[in-house]
Amino acid sequence: MGDKIYYFAKFNLPALLSLAEQRRGQPCTCDITQMPKCGSLNWVIFLCFQDGVEWVFRSPKSDFDSFYSDDTASKILVSEASTLLYLKANTSVPVPQVFSYSGSSDNDIGIPYILQSKALGRSLGSYAWSPPRYQVPGLQHRSPPMPISDESRGKVMRQLGAFMSELSTHRFDRIGSLFRDADASYVVGECLSPSLTWQERDSLELDRGPFNNEHDYLVSLISAFTSHAKELSLTPHVFFAPVPDMVDYDSLSSYQKASRRWNDFVAIGQKIEHSKNILFYCIAGQLLSEMINDLTSDRASSFTISHPDLHLGNIYVDENFNITSIIDWSSASTGPASEILAAPSLGSSAAPPSAYLTTAYRSGFIQEANKRTQSLPDAVLWKRSEIMWHFTRLTRLLSKNDYQLFERLFELIYNKDTFAHGKERILGLFWERAGRD
Repeated sequence: MGDKIYYFAKFNLPALLSLAEQRRGQPCTCDITQMPKCGSLNWVIFLCFQDGVEWVFRSPKSDFDSFYSDDTASKILVSEASTLLYLKANTSVPVPQVFSYSGSSDNDIGIPYILQSKALGRSLGSYAWSPPRYQVPGLQHRSPPMPISDESRGKVMRQLGAFMSELSTHRFDRIGSLFRDADASYVVGECLSPSLTWQERDSLELDRGPFNNEHDYLVSLISAFTSHAKELSLTPHVFFAPVPDMVDYDSLSSYQKASRRWNDFVAIGQKIEHSKNILFYCIAGQLLSEMINDLTSDRASSFTISHPDLHLGNIYVDENFNITSIIDWSSASTGPASEILAAPSLGSSAAPPSAYLTTAYRSGFIQEANKRTQSLPDAVLWKRSEIMWHFTRLTRLLSKNDYQLFERLFELIYNKDTFAHGKERILGLFWERAGRD
């Protein structure tokens, strides 16, 4: 176990190299001194062929490093491989090519894995998509982020819009994750969405479908949200006391001061895991349940597949900012069209993309739809996509400012002009319901 390549797991390297050589028909090697690269869910190593082509060997993180159980990891891996195979065979969306996969350790290599092509170009995470407002003294980057112009950002968003427009033409009759059956046909199985599986939510007793309609799907997402508050750790979420965010402060010192004050505040009375904080999240869940009719479409009878975690590190581009690959489709599932219409924020989970980037995304979506002579989303559906953006981030606990997300949802659904004092109205609702319980 001294070689770095085995840092996350011991496996049969000769069997892996033999498999790769069989699949491609030429010898390959693997540098056993390489330290595996890792993200939140998987670790990867690289294999190199004689002609310089590289393949990626991926395996789920396990034990204390994992977001979920090994059983869930196995299902997510098999579904991701199935999704990639479907996309590669049926769309022009640039995704890795899958050469082999196994959802269990019952194989010659000895661990679950996906063997796939390597993305060309570099990830958008290499660029300063959202430059910091100030530099942290003494902080040095090994590879400082490269500059990117607004024009190039818009180009990326238009391409993403076009790809999502194409995906919207591939319809499924239920909401859930893709799997291949014994006949190599694609079927929709249980929903492995991050909202229902990540952050140990796979341990919760939840309805994971597959769902026949939007309503049942959204009910399950809200159930996951409230069950998380009751049964899992909420750290660092305090509904009415969000964690300070660097983007909201003009200087590092003011941000650090706010962070210290926040830590002192939540430490008194253990506010994060306090029953009152849990109660506020449960009340938020009640109020979200009352919004479901405004989130669903009576006409929706089919659903689209979308990427569950579209961020800068999962998008690769060439030197001209043409997208070369969209990677990491773990926990992908089909869902309402409003999910795929919501422009990804990429640089931040806390705030929606700027008006410029949202317009670029929608422009790409509409241009691609016109090419395919498909029907265009109406104003109601575009607005619903904005609502869904906030709903998803709130129920997944993606942001550290959950109240802000809830407040914006409230404004979008009930029309902020309806209430002269919107914030006071929302606070009143919470305190009124807290008094009942």
